Amino acid sequence: MNTHELSNTWSIVLAGGEGTRVRDYLKQRCGGRGIKQFCAVVGRRSMLEHTLARVERVIPRERTFVIVGQNHRAEAVPQLAQWPQENIIWQPTNCDTAPGILLPLAHISARAPFATVAVFPSDHFILDEALFMRSVGEAMDETRRYPHCVTLLGMTPDAAEDGYGWIEPAAAEAGRTTRAVRQFWEKPSDADARALLRRGALWNTFVFVAQAATLWEMTRQTAPDLYDEFMYLRRFLYSPHAEEMTNRVYSTLRSVNFSSDICEALPARLRVLRVPEVGWSDWGSEKRIRASLQQLGKLDPAPARHRHVEPSKTRTVSMPLMRNAAFGSSSS
Repeated sequence: MNTHELSNTWSIVLAGGEGTRVRDYLKQRCGGRGIKQFCAVVGRRSMLEHTLARVERVIPRERTFVIVGQNHRAEAVPQLAQWPQENIIWQPTNCDTAPGILLPLAHISARAPFATVAVFPSDHFILDEALFMRSVGEAMDETRRYPHCVTLLGMTPDAAEDGYGWIEPAAAEAGRTTRAVRQFWEKPSDADARALLRRGALWNTFVFVAQAATLWEMTRQTAPDLYDEFMYLRRFLYSPHAEEMTNRVYSTLRSVNFSSDICEALPARLRVLRVPEVGWSDWGSEKRIRASLQQLGKLDPAPARHRHVEPSKTRTVSMPLMRNAAFGSSSS
């Protein structure tokens, strides 16, 4: 990837979710309101802070937008104190993942209409961050070869998890590191998940890379009302009326899920890159969190303890794997 291509690569970190399924467990373990992305499950840095440091290995913070819910200001403000404030997008309400992507995408498109954009959830566990981000770099390269497609990062499953999204790849292509997608499944039934496991399907990490124009076009095809709302909003983003117009749009905005409502409807616009084993989990349930902590040797026998996140300047530091892995060190 040349210097020009890198300079036109931006990223979005999604930090607007509620994490309702694990909030009770994380309240007990970490204290506070137990909102997953703001919790320091092990060590001093939150999941959001780990994600930002991970992304910054490839894309500088000046080109990374973080989207956060207005109702999470108390948790987010101290953790983002060192982040460029113009790159923090406050979402009035959570209308699911498609608006969560499109609002920061509108800001990026206003600055760089031909941007390549990488999207990252802020609440996932990744043990080998360096290897994972190398895969993100490969996805960026593939996106330039397939500019009209979204390049999804997929993980090899070890169980028929029905709580994950699944990607069913097409046949391998000579000389290509990605595959076309035969079908995209957002949280299939138990029976379908077992069948997908047998057929060699992959878990969807919800990390993906695409041209900004491709994401807008896919939205126009599948959710034209949403597309029209954000095209309208784009005209006001850098005006004195930006906050007022954002609130107005969100007051009537319907919830749209990027995976089920957009990706699942357009499998021909998707490609998938199989990521090597990196110790990935979305930490969407207490069971998954506890499994990762057990792997790290950090699963407490005691039922509860409280950790308060200390605001820290997110930075990229080269350290051995277990100390730089997400939650791999109590000093991280």
